[in-house]
Order: sequence, then C-alpha cells, then structure tokens
Amino acid sequence: MHQLRKMLPPSEDGQRLAGQGGAYRLTVDSGELDIDIFESLVSAGVDALAAGESAEAIRLQREALTLWRDTPEEDATDPVFIRHLDELRWTARYCLTDGLRVTGEVMEGITVLRAMLSEDPLREPTWERLIMAQRAAGWQVDALASYEQVRTILLDEFGAAPGSQLQGIYRALLAETTDAVPPPRLAPVPLSRAAPAPVPPRPPARPVAAVPPAPRRRARTVTAPLTLMLIGALLLVSGSSMAHQATWSALPRAADVGRTSSQDRAATKGAAQPKILFGLGPDAVKATGSPLMASGIGMITTWYHGPDQLSQFEGWRSDVIPKIYRSGRAVHVVVATWQDGTSIKTRFGRACGQPYPLSDEFVDDMRRLAAAFAGRADGPPLYISMFHGLQKLACANSGYLADRATTNYYLALKERYADIMKTMRQQAPNARIALNWDGWTASHDDPRTGAGRSMFRYFAEAMRASDFQSFSLFEPDGNAEELRRMVKALGTRGPVMVAYYGPHEDPVDVYQDDLRRTFTPETVSQLVADGLFAFSFRDDDLLRMSPETMTLASQIIRDYGHPQPAVR
Repeated sequence: MHQLRKMLPPSEDGQRLAGQGGAYRLTVDSGELDIDIFESLVSAGVDALAAGESAEAIRLQREALTLWRDTPEEDATDPVFIRHLDELRWTARYCLTDGLRVTGEVMEGITVLRAMLSEDPLREPTWERLIMAQRAAGWQVDALASYEQVRTILLDEFGAAPGSQLQGIYRALLAETTDAVPPPRLAPVPLSRAAPAPVPPRPPARPVAAVPPAPRRRARTVTAPLTLMLIGALLLVSGSSMAHQATWSALPRAADVGRTSSQDRAATKGAAQPKILFGLGPDAVKATGSPLMASGIGMITTWYHGPDQLSQFEGWRSDVIPKIYRSGRAVHVVVATWQDGTSIKTRFGRACGQPYPLSDEFVDDMRRLAAAFAGRADGPPLYISMFHGLQKLACANSGYLADRATTNYYLALKERYADIMKTMRQQAPNARIALNWDGWTASHDDPRTGAGRSMFRYFAEAMRASDFQSFSLFEPDGNAEELRRMVKALGTRGPVMVAYYGPHEDPVDVYQDDLRRTFTPETVSQLVADGLFAFSFRDDDLLRMSPETMTLASQIIRDYGHPQPAVR
C-alpha cells in the first residue's frame, strides 16, 4: 500500500488511499474516472450533432470510443449499469456514423455500421443507418440487398416484418432505381440517448478502460472409403460438442447473411452493380507500391509465415500500418504455417499435426501479431484469416474422421482457435477473425471420413463464432466454379472473403479465364447476394509480366471495387 500510494497522483482532499475499518478506500475525484469521462463525451457529442456541429460530434465520439475496451464483468459490476454503459456505446457509434454521413465520409461510416451489425444483427436503427449510408455512397443495389438481409433475419428470428422506418427507406430506394422522378428525401434516423435513470450506484474502482513470397498448395489427398467407420471418434465428437458449448457460446456470433430475392434482383436489373472489397498481397510494403493501387484496391494483405516476421511487423507499427489505416483501407493478415506433422499430446489424447498452432508460443505470437496491426475500433477493419487451409495442419489431409489422432488434433485446434480469437480481439479492437479453408472443400463430400463439405459440420460452432468466412483459390486448372460453390456454402454462415486468389504456377490463360468468368454483372450480383464481400489477389507478379492480364484486372477493380476513400 505504501508503494501504491507513491504511484497514485494526489487527491484534492489528500486522502487518495486511506485505511478504513480494516480495509482501504480509494478516492476518485471528479473527472478522473473514465466511466464519467465516457458518459460526458457521449452526451457532448450528441449535443454537438443536434447543434449541427458534425465534425465536433465525430471528434467527441471517437474520443469516447477509444476509452472502451470491453464489456465489464457481470460479477464485478451491477448488470443494470452494464446495460446502461452498453447502450451509451451504441448511442456513441450511432452519433459517430450520423456525423460521418453528414460530412460525406460514408465509407468509414459503412465500416463502423457493419462491425456493429456483427455484434447485434437485430437492431433496426443500425440497419437503417447502413442502408442510408450505402444509398449516400451510390450503392443502391447493396442497400436493397441489406434490406432483404434484415427482412430475412427478422422473419427467421421473430416471424415479423421490418418496422415502418425501414420499410419507408426501402420504398424510397425502389423508387430511386425504377423512377425518373427523384424520390422524397429520406428522413434522418432519430438518435435517442440511452436513458440516464434509474442508474444504480457504480463501484468507483471499475473503469471502462479496464473492462471494455506466397505459399504453394500442398497436394490434396482423399482416402478411399472406409469399410468400418470410426464409431468411437463420432462419439468423441458428439461429447466434445457438449464440452465446448460454454467455450463457443461466450464468443460473439457473426451476422447472418441474407440473400437478395429473385424479384428484387429483377427489379434492380440495370441499376448500379454491387461492389466488393478488393485486396492485394503478399505484404504491405510491396502491395502499396503496385500499379493496381490506383485502380481502387481497398485492402492490403500480408502473409504471416512464422515468428521471425513479428519484429518486422512491430517495426511497421510506427509508419506502414498507420499510413494504410489513414488512407481508409482495411488490413488483412493471412496466418499460414508450414511444418511437418508430428505426434502431439493434447487433453483429448494423442494427436498428429503441426505442433506450432497448438503451442503456448503460438498464442503469444498471435497476441503480438494483433497488437502490431491493431487500429481504432471505429476505424478500418483488420481482417485475419487463420491457418490458410486448416485441412493441411493435420497429419492426415483427408477429413475430420480420418483417424483418432486427426480427430484429436482438430478438437484441440478448435479450442486453440477460441483462445486466439479472445486474445486478438483484446489486442486489436478492429480485428475481424475467420477460419480459412481451401477452395476445393465445397466441391466434394465424404460424410464417412468427414471430408469435403462435411468438414463444415464439425467446425460449425467455430464458424458461427467467427466474424466472417474465408477461403483460398489456387487450382492450376480453373477456380470460377469452386469460387461459386464455396461462397454459396459459406455464405449461410456469415460474410465471405476470398483471402487469396492465384492459380498455382500462374498460368496466364487460367488467370484470365477465371477473371472473365467471375467478374460479369450477373455473376458478381449472385456472388454478393450469396455473401461475398471481399476478394484478395495473392500478388501482382503475373500481372506485371502480362500487360493484358494487368489491364483486365485493373478494369475489374474499377468496375466492381468499392470507391477509393480519400486520404485524410
């Protein structure tokens, strides 16, 4: 206590830490507790927006949101007060996105709103703001698809239709895409404060800040049908599902992705094409120097191959990473490890696979990785695709039930994935995390060995807890059909990203055929309706060697990529 008193700043009454009744009392002066500061900033930001001072409202709400680390623990704080703080945070983000729309910074507002919907897809005011922001950005088709998405979610969850405000916005959008006469101005979404009373007394010692070159494909193998299935492994999987329930239920669930109905697609035919986020790798420094950047690349992809790269990434923290975020672009990291499988002891029994992902060192390395690439919670996102084809991690690259050692490895890997998500989200408030699959996974199925599409069933809880879904495309003989199948299969579980596109050995004819078959108005519309939101090129090596392919890729990015945000 003597040492603690020396560390604490003096109090107004001189009794910062005083003994009282066999315990100690900590005095917190007015304006010192970050909960008070948070509440004051949110209130001032709402007042500024109401007064027409949008820039000041944005500044105040950003300052407030930087104090938020995570939701307070319910066993240490009154749950009613926790709900009060959470509602204040929603108010702050609503005020921020309203201000961004007024000032014309709709791209950043869309990013924040999508992150909010990944937390709670049932809040209609969030959908209202997202649709209006998409409209302001000129993405009428995306806005209509968002309405269909929320309509489907509300129908599935409650059997209810969207409220009158959302329906009014939808009718105005339809009029805008079908009529020559300009539709009436959309009414602003009302911004309501979180009710300040009744608020229970809060514990003074519980501050908000304390609470809230590319790899090549390994050969694919599929075992012959087994005469006897692994009944014991199936029982183990069933029991494990119950054992893991508490682990996965504590993690946030990705927002479901609805589909645009065929009637709406027909109604919007001829309107602006839906847009996706284009990325480029294989590392931030090389990607930012590519000629493709001028076409509208909105995401910079970097590959992580092992702990030797961490010091380089930490060095980027002072210049490379902040520059990318300031440009309004997202950052994307693909975590790829390449080791020989070996026998590993796990709590599920002997397993066989790459040892690094199950090691304690890996968790700490992922903490450092997330800290190096971290950005603001309300800024451009940090997407992280974990494991680069998780089927390649186990010794037997032939299905979840290939043998007991393979099943045990995947059980331990799912547990490790839950730990990693928690660690990364603590270090990087803008992190969005996904498992990464090989692109051929949805093209075949073997329920007896748990291979192909059956793998999704065994990772269902992990995929629901993920922020998006991710896969790689690298077949040397064509990828257009695999892209379509994977997006359709994964889109029912969340937004879908192609984390890596680049045919093995870079055949120019395959590359061009993939792009021409994929990026047509009809195909892109269907892919976006099925859940695709991002597509990252492995690198631009082949494009630099083939001017025709470079021109093709550049035109595709200009036609179908999100507009490039202005550098601030």
